[in-house]
Amino acid sequence: MWLICPIAGVGKRLQPFTYSKPKAFLKIAGKRLIDHILIKLKNSFPKGTNICFIVGYKKRQITEYLKVHHSDYFNLHFIEQKPLGYEADTPYFSGLGDAILLAKSLVENDDNFIFLSDRYPLEEYSQILLNFHQDICDGVINVHQVDNPQFYGVIDLDENGNVRDIDEKPRDPKSNFAVAGAYLFGMNMVPRLFELLEEQSKIPLENGQEHTITPIIQQLIEEGFKLKISEMNQEILDFGRPESLIAGNRLLLTEAKIPDPTYEKLQQSGNIVDSRIVPPVYIGEDTKIIDSVIGPNVSIGDHVVLEKCILSESVIGDGANLKKIISSRSIVGDYTILEDLIKKSITIGDSSYITTSN
Repeated sequence: MWLICPIAGVGKRLQPFTYSKPKAFLKIAGKRLIDHILIKLKNSFPKGTNICFIVGYKKRQITEYLKVHHSDYFNLHFIEQKPLGYEADTPYFSGLGDAILLAKSLVENDDNFIFLSDRYPLEEYSQILLNFHQDICDGVINVHQVDNPQFYGVIDLDENGNVRDIDEKPRDPKSNFAVAGAYLFGMNMVPRLFELLEEQSKIPLENGQEHTITPIIQQLIEEGFKLKISEMNQEILDFGRPESLIAGNRLLLTEAKIPDPTYEKLQQSGNIVDSRIVPPVYIGEDTKIIDSVIGPNVSIGDHVVLEKCILSESVIGDGANLKKIISSRSIVGDYTILEDLIKKSITIGDSSYITTSN
């Protein structure tokens, strides 16, 4: 089985953080998003499994990082998706369908497991594999029941539990089963999948359109391929927007096994001075906290200095320096300096400087 990860996009909804790094490189609970996902995949796939990353934006940064940190377990492959063009020096791409098509020569004779770099299931991916091998079907789509299905790809089932329809962000959803960032296509349907993707790729795009995978799956269903669902009962964390990033941070911290939950060693070393830590809080390496109240649900990167701060429900990047900050539900980028600020929902990118003092 081949794993495919389309990771070429810019992540506009997470700007300004994605000006300097891909969205999958945002750091939460001590790890980058892509690390959390790949660690989860290691629990379901054997060592030596092939992964094809479709890269584009920040391709060198992604490629070098993954080779250093994950090539010891996975057999990594990289294919570049060229941008359609640029808007103010920011590239834009032709969509998920065209990204997957680029992997054709590598993966077309095997089962394909496609996962997205901004979706993280709290459950194991192994349930999808189990459903595929236990049922007589051509493929499986990972789903989760949501309250707002109109914002997702939505699955409708027939009386036998087979996928009857898949619709992208419908105004009038037929169900609340939302596609949850993973697809498994069996090798008997993969050749036809790529034929349809290739036909779609020849259709001209205009006005911000993209070649997606949803209509291709719908056509496969109409041609008689049998698709089932794998329902995740626990949360699927969506890291595509700042507000969902904060919610995902909260859940990951709850799931994380922090080695020193009382932070006793940090207090003894002098890195926490006259401060109160309200768990769960992740504190990175060589981080100093002075005269502050931190938590709950705060992820702090490496080499951070927090002085006279009150923070909760927030993500603080590596190398940040915050002094006299009172805030909640905030995301602060790497190597950013903030001073003398009382404000909720701060959203500020990497290497910024803000102070209200002279």
